[in-house]
Amino acid sequence: MRVILATAMALSAGTAGFAAEPATVDFDDLADPAARAFVDPYLEMGPERLNDLRTVVRLGARLAEAELSPEDRKRLEARRLDAEAALADAGFDIAALLAQRWTVAQKRREAQIATNPLLEGAAVRLEGYLIPAGTGPDGKRIGYLVPVIGMCSHIPAPPPNELVRLYFEPESGTSSIYLPVNVTGTLRAEASDETIHLLDGMVRMQSLWRLDADTLVAEGPVPTARNTIVAQDPLEVRPAQEINQARSSSIGARKK
Repeated sequence: MRVILATAMALSAGTAGFAAEPATVDFDDLADPAARAFVDPYLEMGPERLNDLRTVVRLGARLAEAELSPEDRKRLEARRLDAEAALADAGFDIAALLAQRWTVAQKRREAQIATNPLLEGAAVRLEGYLIPAGTGPDGKRIGYLVPVIGMCSHIPAPPPNELVRLYFEPESGTSSIYLPVNVTGTLRAEASDETIHLLDGMVRMQSLWRLDADTLVAEGPVPTARNTIVAQDPLEVRPAQEINQARSSSIGARKK
């Protein structure tokens, strides 16, 4: 609500003939809130119960195989029953959860690609970590802003609607990777898809935002970002531990 009101006021001031004060936005504000307004029962399960549900599905597929020995079948059935019991004891309806699996996957996908229409063409201020990505044909530097150190290299990239492709003047002197920066400029929805060399390999960068910088200042701290990295398939395993470790290291780096 804060960013919506701030953006509306800034745009209103601009249309009234005054210079628009950039609205301070977070990466979480970049996604369309309407696309995120759905019930996702998997997020409330916790890692242990979600793993139990994965076990039920995985072992169900194994038990459907005809080649299993009687001993293996008995062992797998016991493990599946244990996982089902743990879910039932926690109050989860397995059939209802599995019936929603692909519906939730589609809604998660939509939530990752829908951009916030209130921010189209808005003057904004955004703080994040800069990934340099070369120079454009017009001589401007290109980079990407991410909310957490290590994103796109050691841990997964943010969703496309939270990865910002940044255009800035070359004299800014920002060639260091994951440099914390404070940027003001004009934000527009613009799809881009390129592969860049980052640290020790090639990485695909899919972004749905373009930010043309008016000012870029290397400074910190960057506000702690909410982790929005979730698999589209609720039962897909994601490296949550690596993500949490990177978040902790980025917080520690900002305190130094």
